[in-house]
Amino acid sequence: MLVLSACATSSRGLARQGAEPDYCVPAQSLRDDSVRGLDTEAPLPESPGLQARFTRQDLLLAHAAGVLVPLEALARLAPGADTRAQRDALLRDIELRLLLFSTTLSSVSAELECEARRTAQMASLLDAKETRRQTLLTVSSIVVGALTTTVTAISNDDRANDIIDITGGAVGAGLGLAALFSSPSLDFEHPRNLLADIWRQPAHSADFPASLWFVLSHKDFSNEQRYAIRHNVRARWIASGYVEETGGDAPYFGRGGRYTLDALQTRANMLGELQAAVRLIHQNLQVLLTKLVTVSTHGD
Repeated sequence: MLVLSACATSSRGLARQGAEPDYCVPAQSLRDDSVRGLDTEAPLPESPGLQARFTRQDLLLAHAAGVLVPLEALARLAPGADTRAQRDALLRDIELRLLLFSTTLSSVSAELECEARRTAQMASLLDAKETRRQTLLTVSSIVVGALTTTVTAISNDDRANDIIDITGGAVGAGLGLAALFSSPSLDFEHPRNLLADIWRQPAHSADFPASLWFVLSHKDFSNEQRYAIRHNVRARWIASGYVEETGGDAPYFGRGGRYTLDALQTRANMLGELQAAVRLIHQNLQVLLTKLVTVSTHGD
């Protein structure tokens, strides 16, 4: 009874902790019409003036951020004081759009980190609950064994002692088996799930911003440039044993479900790997900005 009461109390506490499944979701969804409809299969517009100064990856990132057109206009301007006002206006437009793209990366990264922390917190609480349960079962088993020994030592009735020994042994064994084979779990919800599109690999994402999804979906942004970043993240999940190749029905990719401690820890790891992939795109952005500084300086 003590064990059951303690477990029920812990379950209610965990339910209260997970009662706010959407607090990591942005209060307002970003809809940037200027970069909607990005297609990874569409050819990159030809621009000999830009191709001489920027790599293909730079231009793809500029296209994703919506700065390719003003960047082309900037490249066509002749250097000198006569075009300085036009150049400054174009640079401000480019800087604002790149700033928006940078904050988009940071926003998605923050959401992934928040969700990973929320998942890890629930895993920690469930682990603490299981530790308490294991302690109660162990103590109960010891108490049952001690009581059985004490009672049989006091009693002179051999038949009663046999019954007590058998009953006490069965109860002790049951408590031991319960401690050994227990698998704690809880209901964990995540209505907005950024892992889902990485697993299913759709052409367009309803949850990721269009500019970021373009970068994640284009193979030119990966190191080997054989597969897209999103494909590589999914492949690492499978290679790490987080999920099977046919594991699309796992709770990780829906709106939630029944999670064990291992499943919670796995989900937190998957969110962490995806967050790292998103944050690394800042390196591509830094390279583009460095070259843009050089272009703007040469225009003076």
